Amino acid sequence: MIFGFGKKNKEEEDYDDEQDLVMFQGAFSGAEVDFTEHARLVQVGLLRAKELITEGLERRAERIRIEPKGERAVVQLIVDGVGYAGGRLSSKEGMAVTQVLKLVSGLDVKNRKSVQKGGIRAEWDDRKFLVMLESKPLQGGAERLTIDLIDVKNAKYSPQELEFSPAVMEKIRELTSKPGIVIAAGPPGSGTTTTSWAILRGIDSYVFASFCFVDPGHRELGNVSKFDRRSDATLDAELVRLTRMEGNVAYIEPLNDAETLNTAMEHTGRLSIVSEMTARDAPSAVESLCKLSGDPAKVASALKGVFGQKLIRKLCEKCKQPYRPNPKLVQKVGLPEKTQVLYKPPSAEDGADIRVCKRCGGSGYLGRVAMLELIEMTDKMKEVVAAGKGSAEIKQVAREENMLNFKDEGLRLVAEGVTSLEELQRAFRAS
Repeated sequence: MIFGFGKKNKEEEDYDDEQDLVMFQGAFSGAEVDFTEHARLVQVGLLRAKELITEGLERRAERIRIEPKGERAVVQLIVDGVGYAGGRLSSKEGMAVTQVLKLVSGLDVKNRKSVQKGGIRAEWDDRKFLVMLESKPLQGGAERLTIDLIDVKNAKYSPQELEFSPAVMEKIRELTSKPGIVIAAGPPGSGTTTTSWAILRGIDSYVFASFCFVDPGHRELGNVSKFDRRSDATLDAELVRLTRMEGNVAYIEPLNDAETLNTAMEHTGRLSIVSEMTARDAPSAVESLCKLSGDPAKVASALKGVFGQKLIRKLCEKCKQPYRPNPKLVQKVGLPEKTQVLYKPPSAEDGADIRVCKRCGGSGYLGRVAMLELIEMTDKMKEVVAAGKGSAEIKQVAREENMLNFKDEGLRLVAEGVTSLEELQRAFRAS
């Protein structure tokens, strides 16, 4: 049932029709919520919450943040990875919006002392969305709310949907075809989970039986089976059970602690293990793995490869403008010498006004694509890692062996007209 509180009065009905507000259709978890107990909260916060989510959807935001700041709550919209002001709420409005969204998603409204995650099924403009929430407690009983807006039909999970190059897809299959660990690494919010999931989805399902050990949330399993994990069993015991079932691939929780990492390494004789971890980039991830395990030689033996990623905005195909680059610039930045045409966002010439593109909202960019790097455990790389060398030495060997790197991937995307030189520079400055 589309969520409203009881029957709408005529004024609210007319207002919703006029504004085309998002419609909430229940908690993602399927939890039943007794709204009568929170009638006052619904009355105060529901309409404002729907307006806020609708604004985000209209502006193509993938994320909304509500941050309490004294007597105000600051709203930020993240569109294609770039933050924009989303207006201000009073502290009371911000609290009401946060609490009513928690309520609709089936979370505990009274709990403001621990992190909570949930989601709401929604519909807007005849499209299905998931409104995924995370509330984090702050001092004084306030909460920071992060809202991810996911277009169900257009959500991307596989390497093909994420536009990985054929070379990257081939490398994924090569690295996961033998027992060992393959991970995606990056800073928070960099798309690490999406990349690790794409690695899993990129494995040849006709040859290998892949199992997911974690809650996939909103992500489609595709050719991956959900592992029936026992709540009272350790990761070690469950990996043993998967081996006895003759499974080939396990997608497990992030390798951000020594226990999980060392357990995973104990099973790399029989299983291919896919996971993720938090790190600045792929070379730093390898260094961190060695420190976590306390045994660099074991990491060098168990690890197959680490993918790092940076998300970069794609030029809007409808309004991007071609231009002929200066040959000296082409040579300076390292683009192919044969590059004759590059593209950039639209800009006014000679002071003339430009028409705002309805497709991208005038930003010149629409959506994002991942630039990838790869640290692969070649013989030389194994020697460096086993010796306990740091990320600088790891990066140097990767250059010497022409491994996939951000610079080359970024320049390829520029040369292909996918993005602009300006966006490439912005992405590197932001990292």
